[in-house]
Amino acid sequence: MERRLKSFLWSGLSVLLLIALVGPAAKAQTAGGWVRRGQNAEARGDYDAAFEDYKHAYEKHPKNLADKTHFERVRFQAAAQHVDQGRKLRAMGDPAAALTEYMRALEIDPSNQAAQQEIEETRKQQMSLPAPSGTAQSEQMSQQEATLRAIGSMSAPVQLKPISSDPITLHMVEDAKVIYQAIGKAAGLNVLFDPDFTSKRIPVDLSSVSLDDALRIVGAIAGTFWKPVTPNTIFVAQNTRTKRTDLDNLAVQTFYLTNAAQQNDANEVTTALRNLLDPSVKVYLVPSQNAIVMRATMDQLLLAQKLINDLDRTRPEVVVDVAVLEVSKSKERQLGITLPQTFGIGLQTLATANSNSNANNNANNGGTATPATTTTNLSLNDLGNLNAKNFAVTVGNATANLLLNDSDTRVLQNPRIRATDGQRATLKIGSKIPVATGSYSAGTAATTVSLGVQTQFQYLDVGVNIDMTPTVHYDREISLKLKIEVSTQSGQTTISGVTEPIISQRVIEQEIQLREGEPSILAGLLERDDSRSTAGMPGLGEIPLLKYFFGSTDKINKQDEIVFLLIPHIVREQVLSPLNTRAVDTGTNQEIELRRDPAPPVANIDDIAGRNPEDAAPINKANSGGINPQMPSPNKHMTAGAAANLAAGNLAQTGTGAGGAMNASDAASMAAAQMQAQAANDNAPPLALNVMPPASTQAVGSTFQMAVMAANAKDVFSVPMQVQFNPAVLQLVNVDAGEMMGRDGQAVAVVHRDDGAGLATITASRPPNVPGVSGQGVLCTLTFKANAAGDSQVTLVKVGAKNSAQANIATIGSQSVVHVK
Repeated sequence: MERRLKSFLWSGLSVLLLIALVGPAAKAQTAGGWVRRGQNAEARGDYDAAFEDYKHAYEKHPKNLADKTHFERVRFQAAAQHVDQGRKLRAMGDPAAALTEYMRALEIDPSNQAAQQEIEETRKQQMSLPAPSGTAQSEQMSQQEATLRAIGSMSAPVQLKPISSDPITLHMVEDAKVIYQAIGKAAGLNVLFDPDFTSKRIPVDLSSVSLDDALRIVGAIAGTFWKPVTPNTIFVAQNTRTKRTDLDNLAVQTFYLTNAAQQNDANEVTTALRNLLDPSVKVYLVPSQNAIVMRATMDQLLLAQKLINDLDRTRPEVVVDVAVLEVSKSKERQLGITLPQTFGIGLQTLATANSNSNANNNANNGGTATPATTTTNLSLNDLGNLNAKNFAVTVGNATANLLLNDSDTRVLQNPRIRATDGQRATLKIGSKIPVATGSYSAGTAATTVSLGVQTQFQYLDVGVNIDMTPTVHYDREISLKLKIEVSTQSGQTTISGVTEPIISQRVIEQEIQLREGEPSILAGLLERDDSRSTAGMPGLGEIPLLKYFFGSTDKINKQDEIVFLLIPHIVREQVLSPLNTRAVDTGTNQEIELRRDPAPPVANIDDIAGRNPEDAAPINKANSGGINPQMPSPNKHMTAGAAANLAAGNLAQTGTGAGGAMNASDAASMAAAQMQAQAANDNAPPLALNVMPPASTQAVGSTFQMAVMAANAKDVFSVPMQVQFNPAVLQLVNVDAGEMMGRDGQAVAVVHRDDGAGLATITASRPPNVPGVSGQGVLCTLTFKANAAGDSQVTLVKVGAKNSAQANIATIGSQSVVHVK
C-alpha cells in the first residue's frame, strides 16, 4: 500500500512538472504570443522574422482583423527589404545571391512588381537562367529580346577618334584643302570635301593647339565646317545655312526628368529648351513618363543634357517648428456685506390685523397660531382706529460675500510642418463648427407636399490653422509666406431665431525671410479686461473699512496673451556644383557648336591631382617601363603595328628603357596591352568616387570623419585626387587608407599634401607588380576638424585612376556638404 502511494505521488509530480515545462511553450504558440514576437522583431527592424510571426498569428485567427492588418503591413516591408538587399548584392557583382533575394521577396509578396522587374533584369545580365522553352512566356521573352537586340543594334552618333592627339603646329599660307589635309595627316584622319566646296588660299599660323581647336580656327578663316563621318574621317563643306541643314546629322534622345513633381515643372524645363535651342529642334514632352524627347544635332543634344542637369534639380525641403502658446488668466474677488436692497410697508384690514394678533396670542399661550383667512374691507371707522398692528413691513435679504476665484489656463500647440520649396503646405488642428448661411422655403402647392423651411450651413475650421509657402534661397535663407489663424468659439448669439456661434480669432498673415534655425517670435497679442463693481449703502458704503460692512466690492481681472514662435530648418538642400554654374562655349548666333576640352593624356594622370610636372615625369617614366611620358595613349581603333611603330619612334627619340635594351617588339607588346586595357575601360562604367557626408551637424571644435567610397572599380591600381573645402570652416587633420585598396592583404600607400587655400592632394596606390582591385568599398577616410560655424562643401575637384597596366580609367567625382554649428 505504501509503495502504491509513493508511485502515485511520483506520477502526480511528473505530470505537474510536465505541465510546468510545456505550459509556457504552449502559451508562446498562441496567436497573442506570435503577435508579441512579431512586434519585438519589427522593433528590431527584422521585418523577415516579423512577417513569419504575424503569419503564424494570422493563420491561427484568420478572422482577426488586427492580426490581418499586422500581416499585410509587414508583408510589404519584408519584401522591400529583400529587394533592397538584392540590389546591393547585384551592385557588388553577385547576381546569384541577388536573384535569391528577389525570389524571396516575390515569395513573400507575389504582387511586388519591383521584385519581378529586378528578377528579369538580373536574368538578362546573368544569362544563366533562361525561361522554360515552348511556353507563351518564353515566346514573349524571345520577342522582347529580339526587340531589345534590334534597339541595341542602332549605333550612336559618330565620335571622332584620331590616332594621334599631339598638339598641332602649322605655319603656312595655302589652299584651304591643303591645310585641312595637312591637319588630317598630323592627326591620322581622312579628309573628304563636299563637291560644292569652293577652296581659297588662307593664312594659318598655329602653335601647339589641339585638333579640335585647329579645325575650328581653319573653319572660321575659310568659312567652312566639318563633321565626322567615321571615327577617323571628317567631311568638310561650305558653312552656309543650307549646307548645315542638309549635312548636319540629327540624333534622337530621350531625357528622363527625375525631380519633376508636377507637370508644371516639366513644362518649365521644356520651355527653357525651346527658347534656348534653335527653333528647328524638335522637342516633345511626354508628361506620363516625365520624359523629354528631342531630335537635334549632337551638340544641341549635349547642350540640352547640360541644361536638364542644371534645371532638373532636387527641390529643397523645409521643416518649420511652429509653437502657439496661449495664456489666459482670470481673477475675481468679492468682499463685503450686501445689505437688504428692498424695504416695504403695506396697510392691512382691521379684521385681518385682529385675527393675526389673536393667532399670535394663542401661539404665545401654547396654542396653535392660525391666522384668519377671511378678509374684510376697510371702513372709515377702521381708518380712525389705525395703529401699528394695521401695517405690514417687508424687508429684503442681506448677504455676506467672501469669495476669491483665480484661474490660469495655458494652451500649447507645437506642430511641425514639412514643405517643399515653392509648394504650399497647410495644417489644421481643431474642429469644424456649423454656421447657418441662409434659408429658403420650398413653397406649397396643391399637388406637392410642403418641405418647410430649408436652412443652409457651412462649416468653419476652428482651432489652429496654418498656411505656409516656403522659398529656399541659395545662401541658406528661407522666405516664408505665412498665414496663421488661432480661433475659438467664445459664445453664441441668436439671429432671426437661429442660434449662431461667436468665433473669436487671431490671424497673422505675413511674409518674412529668416536664416536657417533663426527663430521668429511674434508676441504682444495681449487682451486685458479689468472691471470693478461696488454695491452698498450710500455714504457708509464709501468709507474705508466701513464700506465692507455696509457694502460689497466685486473686482474682476482678465488677461489673455498669445505668442507665435517659428523656427525653420532646411532638411534637404539643393547643391549646385561649379559644373552647374560655369559658362560653356556654344558657338555663334547662327549655329550651336560646342567646344570640348581634350582628355588628359595617360602620362599626365598625376597632374590631374595637382602634382608638379617636374615630379610627374620620372614617376610616369618608371611606371611606363621606359615609354616617353609624352607618348599619346593608343586607343582601341589603333592596330598593333601602328602602336609598335609609335612606341618604337618614341624610343628612338628618347633612348630610354632598361639600358636601351627594349626593342620595337617589346614596345609593341606593351602598346598592345595598353590598347586592350583602354578598350576595356571604354566599355566599362566609370569609376565613381563619392564623398559620404557626416550623419549630423557638427559642433565647433569637434573632429569627424568622411569616407570616400569607390564604386564600379575594375583593376584599380592607383587613385590620385584633389579635395577642395572651405578652410575657414574645416581643417583636414589626417587621411587614412580604406579597406578597398588593401583587401587582399597588400600594403597600401596613402600620401596627402596640403596645398593651402582649402586644397589637398591625395594619392592612394598599391605596391608595384601586383594586380588592381575591383568591386566597391571605402577608398580612404578623411578626418576633419570643425574650426568655425558655417557650411562647407567637400568636393573632389580633380580625380583620376590607373589600372595595373598603367592605363587611364574614366573617373567621376562628387561633393558633399558639412554643416557646423
